[in-house]
Amino acid sequence: MRRHPAILSSVLVVVAACGGPPVPAPVPQEGKPVAPDTKAEAEPPAKAVEAEPKPRRPSKREPTFEAQLAAIDRRIAGHRKVAENNPRSALAWGRVAELYLTRARLSGSYDDYAKAEELVTKGFEAGQETGFGPFMVRARLNYTLHRLDRIEADFERETRLPTKDAKEIYGRDMFTANLAFQRGEYAKAEELLVSLVERIPSVSALGSLALYRWKEGRFEEADALYRRALEEYDGEETEPAAWVHLQLGLMDLDRGRWDEALAHYREGEALIEGYWLIEEHIAEILTLQGKTEDAKAMYLAIVERTGNPEFMDALAEIHQAAGETAKAEEWLAKADAKFGEQLVRFPEAAYGHALEHFLAHGKDPKKTLEMARKNHALRPNADAKRFLAEALLAAGEKQEAKTVIEEALATPMRSADLHATAAAVYAATGDAKKAEEQRKAAVGINPKIELP
Repeated sequence: MRRHPAILSSVLVVVAACGGPPVPAPVPQEGKPVAPDTKAEAEPPAKAVEAEPKPRRPSKREPTFEAQLAAIDRRIAGHRKVAENNPRSALAWGRVAELYLTRARLSGSYDDYAKAEELVTKGFEAGQETGFGPFMVRARLNYTLHRLDRIEADFERETRLPTKDAKEIYGRDMFTANLAFQRGEYAKAEELLVSLVERIPSVSALGSLALYRWKEGRFEEADALYRRALEEYDGEETEPAAWVHLQLGLMDLDRGRWDEALAHYREGEALIEGYWLIEEHIAEILTLQGKTEDAKAMYLAIVERTGNPEFMDALAEIHQAAGETAKAEEWLAKADAKFGEQLVRFPEAAYGHALEHFLAHGKDPKKTLEMARKNHALRPNADAKRFLAEALLAAGEKQEAKTVIEEALATPMRSADLHATAAAVYAATGDAKKAEEQRKAAVGINPKIELP
């Protein structure tokens, strides 16, 4: 089964602002996940039980991907004019950059991230004399692009003054929680996320805590939080609600529940028709169900629209399974080239996506290991440790792989993929008992997982 490290590591970012990170791919952003206590059902929050259902406002947005992208483009054009009429306004240029971040989250285009970066630079140039600049926009951009080592100074500069404004405190805490999650500081992230849900049960807070519970393996609690997020959302755009349905589907996919995952994807698709991110997950389920011709047609259309190498890999794997080696190699070569371009342009953002490709199809284990080390140095969370352990194993560094995978197992995070990797590491280091324990744990979460 194809994994989605970027979506599952960055989805929390997407939720964090209801419009956060690179989705070509997410947060804990953010990019996925039985321990003895992980089957406990969540006690429904009091507010969710007692409150009357909110009346739904009819959406004023056409529920298509193209229409919502066009709406963002109109906003960009309007704010761009404001910035051009006020060229010395750091705030104006920062606002346009922020809109490009929103556009990039929908489009998945690195061109949009590049445009956001260009406009952030304009903002700092405009504010050079006064010392003002779009510090928080740059922090969000760097977070989205997984450049976590560039965030601290901007975030501290933006939040240097104390405030009693509840929304401002909420925003700061949400960003801090997301950052802690990416860095593997799980206790800090959990404490903040629980507090945020208690203070302001927004889609952002509920979705972020839901992702945390999901990656802990506490699926029922995560499901309840996502459904509460759907109840809380009353915005005009349909994409945030579609995104929640996508997360519910991904959570079912992690548990090997293909039909249930597809049902959630279809609900999301009905809310934002033509969204490539949902369509690619539908194609993945079709592949798993053996409907490969339908899946190929979808993937070809998505590659045509996005140029995303992850879907080139998906096509290659379909051809490989059919014994069509030449076609598979053709797609893998295209994916190699595209990942190479991304690694040059935005290396930190590309690591998570490229790692999966090179672990599965790469011919240079040392190069892949170097990439995995860099990714882990930036974001030492459980997913990054898992990928590093896999890269170490492939490069023949068995003992270090064992050290790293045990660091991952020492976190609260639990997934079938993590246990499968641990099983492979323990088998390679001669610990048959632990290898079998990890295989059973993996199958306990996802009975359909492919084990080494």
